[in-house]
Amino acid sequence: MARIRWYPPGIRYYEVVFKCAGDEMLMRPDPRTVFLIARAISMACRKYAGIHVHALGFVSNHAHLVLALDGGARVSSFMQLMNSQIATSLNELRGRRGHFFEGRYVPTAILDDAHLFARMTYVHAQPVHHDLVERAEEWPGLSSFRAVCEGKPAVEVAWLDEEAWRAAGGRQDQIRDYTETASIPIASLPQWSGSSEHELRAARRAHEQSVRDRAREKRAERAGRGEHRRLPRPSSYARIDPFSRSSGGAMRRPRPWAHGDELAIMVYREGYSMMLEAYRVSSRRFRSTGILCVFPAGTFPPRTELTVAAP
Repeated sequence: MARIRWYPPGIRYYEVVFKCAGDEMLMRPDPRTVFLIARAISMACRKYAGIHVHALGFVSNHAHLVLALDGGARVSSFMQLMNSQIATSLNELRGRRGHFFEGRYVPTAILDDAHLFARMTYVHAQPVHHDLVERAEEWPGLSSFRAVCEGKPAVEVAWLDEEAWRAAGGRQDQIRDYTETASIPIASLPQWSGSSEHELRAARRAHEQSVRDRAREKRAERAGRGEHRRLPRPSSYARIDPFSRSSGGAMRRPRPWAHGDELAIMVYREGYSMMLEAYRVSSRRFRSTGILCVFPAGTFPPRTELTVAAP
């Protein structure tokens, strides 16, 4: 049963994971797809300035975002706009209809700076984690890995409408007229705020090294299983069938309650239990009277009949 979305006051950082319907490769990393996804995120960032992206990583069938919220900002509004734009654009591109994403996302709270850094590493290591490429920077899909390591303020994605450009004569001086760009702002980690340039370079190198360490671990794991196959060329992923599914099928791991140490997670779960009981009381009153009641801080009134899971 689904947990309700809860944004406790005082918790600013969240990881969001969402999957394509049916585990299909609908977000395969061909240039047009990468641009359309980047454009959707850029649009959401411009409209909801209180949401900041610390890290993002898209593989063909799912994606991860690490987000920060300013006071009053709503992840739900940001995600609704971003996902609707991605779904509309890619459904049109793929010539399909229906739901593009599977199920409902529920953000997972990140409770401290150490786990914020760890989740950013995890997101950037996704292509090597799934044995898609040997090194994270080889992945042709949308990722903030290089931008973070190089200290860039944004992920920039450009797409040339080559067919239209060539139809117009294919002149080099016309390329800019047929090129669209999308820019996704990438926020620096809070623990890096106030650091000198030397300290920032060291922090970025540490992050890059943590992602490379994960790549080495994956190579060792494959060798330990006796797998010596070469991974596909990065460019080959742009040509995979977008309606195909991953060979291993969709992985269904239990979603963690939060990212943090044991004590912090225990406190978080106790807070969730208290919130949930208050939410149920308000929800019953709301449904029986039709009068909007006061709901716990960080929650939203139900739109439809909802069953929620106790911790």
